[in-house]
Amino acid sequence: MDAQEYSPHYVQINELYIDTVVIDETEFITLWCFTVLDDEYKFVYLGCDFTQFNQILIAAGDKGNEIALHIANILNQPYEAPTLIPIKEQFDEYLELTNHDIIVYEPLAVEDDLEEYDEEDDDLPIEQLFGGKQNKTKQKYLIYQLDKLYPSKIFEPEKIVKEDLAECFEDDSLELAQLYYDYLNALENGYAEMEARQVAGLDKELFFRMARNAAELWK
Repeated sequence: MDAQEYSPHYVQINELYIDTVVIDETEFITLWCFTVLDDEYKFVYLGCDFTQFNQILIAAGDKGNEIALHIANILNQPYEAPTLIPIKEQFDEYLELTNHDIIVYEPLAVEDDLEEYDEEDDDLPIEQLFGGKQNKTKQKYLIYQLDKLYPSKIFEPEKIVKEDLAECFEDDSLELAQLYYDYLNALENGYAEMEARQVAGLDKELFFRMARNAAELWK
């Protein structure tokens, strides 16, 4: 596939728990972390550059500042490449980022036929080593590249009293309204129209219209 034909599929995540930082001789960093995909906690490899990693550290607040100083001390001395910095092991907790929209995509180099493990393999998948749920059939690497991250805007509209708005649909309509707000937020942060819909999970025209209508109801 030619590079110009590649159209990345964007995924928005809102929880990131970084276990280990891997630094090599390149300008990129690999994060071993957990996130929520399809309503399940999953282990992923997340690639980013140093500028993006600094954004993550800043967004993580005081804990990010503490880890930034720790990493700076390592980089100011001779170190091997690659160097693994076990955040969870050294700080007794993950580096958490839970109040941002984190937009990622699967890199072009990742193929569908990546090496898989089964339960009889001698080398367990890395997610099992860090407490991830064991897949008793096969486990594929989940590899993503960070595209953008920005603070989440929580949609908290004033509830309108409408007799014809059945109570059983209120939660669903509010969730749809939030998706539309995610779409508007992505537009504000530089994504094109269709990319913004994809980020918000509103690729299909019907879902997009439903979300827009729900947002109107909850203004």
